Order: sequence, then C-alpha cells, then structure tokens
Amino acid sequence: MSVEGEAEAEGEGGEKRKMKVRDIMSTPIITEEGDTGVIKIAKDMANLEVGSVVITSEGEPAGIITERDIALKVLLKYRGRRGSEVKAKEIMSSPLVTIKPEATVEEACELASAKNIKRLPVVESGVLIGIISVRNILTRKPEYVKRFYPEVRVLASGWTFDRLERSLSDGEVLFAEKKMERYRERLKEVYEELSKLVSYYVDDKELKDIFNGMTQLYHDVKGEGEEKNSIVEQRKRLETILRKIRHVTYGRKRQSVTSFTSGAFTFHDYRHGMGKRLRLPFKRTRP
Repeated sequence: MSVEGEAEAEGEGGEKRKMKVRDIMSTPIITEEGDTGVIKIAKDMANLEVGSVVITSEGEPAGIITERDIALKVLLKYRGRRGSEVKAKEIMSSPLVTIKPEATVEEACELASAKNIKRLPVVESGVLIGIISVRNILTRKPEYVKRFYPEVRVLASGWTFDRLERSLSDGEVLFAEKKMERYRERLKEVYEELSKLVSYYVDDKELKDIFNGMTQLYHDVKGEGEEKNSIVEQRKRLETILRKIRHVTYGRKRQSVTSFTSGAFTFHDYRHGMGKRLRLPFKRTRP
C-alpha cells in the first residue's frame, strides 16, 4: 500500500497502478427480494454475519437495507405493525447508489462521502458483482477516516513507535561501537520511515516533534562532523529522541480503546491492515 497519495496496487510486471474498487470490494454479495419479510432478512444478516443486503426487483438491484434501517425504520416508522408484516421494499434505501469496479478507491471514497452513505454496491454491465464499504476503504486508506468521521484524529500506534525505537536502538549500539558508516545508514532508514509517517499521520504532534529532532540529527550526521564535541552532541540528541519515542510507545500501548466520539482518536499501524474474516461462499437467499 502506498503511504502517500492515492492507494496503489501492483500491476503486471510489478508496476504501480491506482487501486481500483475491484481490488478491495467484498464478494459474494447478499441479495433479497423486495417482498421478503424484514424478520427473515434480520435473521439472514445475523446468520451470515453481514451488515447489509441488496434488495432486488425482477433480478435487478433496486435498493439496500442495513442493520440501521431495520433498527430505526421498523421500530419507529412501523412500530404499530409486527416485524414479520414489514417487507424489504418498504424500508430499503432507494434509489441505489452504485459504482463501477474499475473506479478508483479515491472515487469511491468521494462518492460515499458526498452521498453520506457507508456502502456502495458494485455493478458491471448491469450485473451486481460486489460491494465496497467504508470499512473496505479504511482498511486500505485509514487516513480517509476524516472524510467519514471528521472529529477523529488518526495517530500512529504504540507498535509503530516500538518498531522505530528498536531500529533506532540498533543505531545507538552502532554509534557506541563507532561503526559510523552503518550508523549513518541506520539513521537514514529511520529518518525516511519518519518522513513517511509524518505525511501519513498529519494530526500526530508527538510524532512530528520526534521527526523534527530526527531531522536535525540526520542532517548533522550527513555533514560527517566527527570531532569530539560533535560526537557528544550527537549522542545527546540520539538519547533525547529515544527517550521521547519510548515515552510515546508506553503511553499509546496503554491506551487501547478506540472511539469515534467527539474529540476522540484512533491508533493505527499503517503497515498492518484490519484483517478480513473468512466467510462461507453462501448463495443468494430466498424468502
């Protein structure tokens, strides 16, 4: 995954290309007929562990029902009727907003954000082939979280800082052993990693402070100033940066609760996605 710019995927021959909806959409997609009862749909969603189903009419996608639709529309709008009497077509969201599989992830993000929806059925030549959700998008592009949850600040996780600390600690050992060439190489690696992280976690002030300190140290080392005073100063700066990283690592590993409420933040390690749960290759359900 690209850390900067739009999400990328490997093309033929190893070249980079813009990641498409086809690359990250969920399949197979679950469909129900418009006359199916809401109670049955709720049971199917629970059994199949899905958060939405596409409603069809004469084989064509006509709308979508989510868990929220069932919870709010049935309980509020149709509270005088039994759930078994309410049909899918009565509570589905329609008209259906769809997207093509060759659209980019960026385009899917913009469309979902503009329409204020969390799921986009994917249609190719009139055929429903998958669905892309906010979760699919944020798995690959977590920095897009602000488009859907403006109040959230995305910060680097404690495990990201732990990785940096281990790498820089190795550099400290090389410095103590006066293996200056390898020490410079290690500083370059950490500096470049921090450069990517800062562009990725734009709200992370502690990360930015560490990056500023690392920038100064890295440029000093590039100047190859190895006089006694310069070496002493480098050691002090290196120790200061390591103390800051260790402090942030400890604090963020303790804060394990992620919340999407006002003023909240979420920790994320950009090298690791959220993962995918395995699902059975189920077929279309019928009333």
